[in-house]
Amino acid sequence: MCKLEGAMWGSLAGRNLRSWYGRGAHFSAAIGLGAGLVFVCALPASAQIAPEYHFTPDIFEDEVPRGETVRTRARPELDALGLHVGSFYIFPSLTNGISYNDNVFATRNDEQGDFLYTLRPQIAARSDWNQHAVGLSAGGDLGFYFDETDENYKDAFATATGKLDISSSSVLRGEVNLRRDHEVRGDPNDTGGTEPTVFYTYAGQVDGSHRFNRLTLSAGGEVRRLEFDDVETAMGSVDQSHRDRVLYRPGVRAAYEFHPGYSAFTRAEGKIVRYDEAFDPNGFKRDSQGYDVVGGAAIDLTGLLFGDFFAGIRQRYFEDSRFDTVTGPVVGATMTWIPTGLTTVILKVNSEIIESTDADTSSYQSTGLALTVDHELLRNLILTAGGGFRYDDFEGVSRTDKFFTGIVGASYLWNRYLSLTARYIYSHRDSDEASAEYTRNLISLLLTAKL
Repeated sequence: MCKLEGAMWGSLAGRNLRSWYGRGAHFSAAIGLGAGLVFVCALPASAQIAPEYHFTPDIFEDEVPRGETVRTRARPELDALGLHVGSFYIFPSLTNGISYNDNVFATRNDEQGDFLYTLRPQIAARSDWNQHAVGLSAGGDLGFYFDETDENYKDAFATATGKLDISSSSVLRGEVNLRRDHEVRGDPNDTGGTEPTVFYTYAGQVDGSHRFNRLTLSAGGEVRRLEFDDVETAMGSVDQSHRDRVLYRPGVRAAYEFHPGYSAFTRAEGKIVRYDEAFDPNGFKRDSQGYDVVGGAAIDLTGLLFGDFFAGIRQRYFEDSRFDTVTGPVVGATMTWIPTGLTTVILKVNSEIIESTDADTSSYQSTGLALTVDHELLRNLILTAGGGFRYDDFEGVSRTDKFFTGIVGASYLWNRYLSLTARYIYSHRDSDEASAEYTRNLISLLLTAKL
């Protein structure tokens, strides 16, 4: 599970947990390769696009078989075995890391660099049943700066997922997430307090699907609540209760498999946002509602090229008449190409409307692209390189941001219990708002122990 800078990431943890079904003990190897990174959402290998942003997950589970990638491939001599307790497998892990961040506060000038020690304990369990499935995971992400100790953070999460096989054609899934997170410096919504903003996420989602021969119909929904702690600044305490809100997201989906490995789908989702307070401190109503409607296709060419892509339209209506209705395209893709057994190429495209805390804008439309290449140089040595670009367009104001990221790294699987990861991440943001521009370099070295 990777952390999204400046936002909640519980649903991604749930998605990772669900992916264990059918993978067995391979999960622990994935933890060893990817856990414990600082600001890791800048890593294209982590299935995210850019460091400062959050995207809500797809509420519909993908049942299309996927090919074996460099990072999911079984390595019997290196994969952690886990602990078999009754009808469950348990996978504990602990990652220690040391990083150097040359721009802790994400500023344009007068950058402050510092070393950061990270500690990430995690434990996960999955059922070993012929039918149905249950998964549980919990852990923490702790960061301690050597000098800038006010920037320390103590994040935590707990996730539970379940799958009920009603019949050979019908499946019901559910997920519950509890999280404590912080907003990182450089996030557009950062209030600039003397310490990072702490917020809590309480989320639950459910979806079900039924297959009628080649046609599969799905319906589901998510409820997500966000609560923000007050922030201390040089001018005193800042009340952030006006940011507390609930997001409702119902959806339906229809997919038709017109040929084995090829299917077309259409999806419609509603999005309703309700804030606890009717007005924010600037007198604006932040409540909104809207919808996304998309069409796309999913393909699987014998496990060598697989994924899905879609496009459509979205609208968001705001209760406050001073905020314009947001209308724009929806694009998305997750495509994996395996040109050889030793190399995996992953392309991701995503777009989202993200709530804003600025006085003069309701939100911003964020669209991004990322490309990652993983190469297995040796059986126990995986090299990673990639880059990403994101474009943010703020509504109602003359501000656009362009965000660039790049990464190179290596993961060495020492044995089935230990792995060592080294990475360099480059981040840069251009903006019409000069104070929002910054460049950051991050070097990390992490040691993961697992059973």
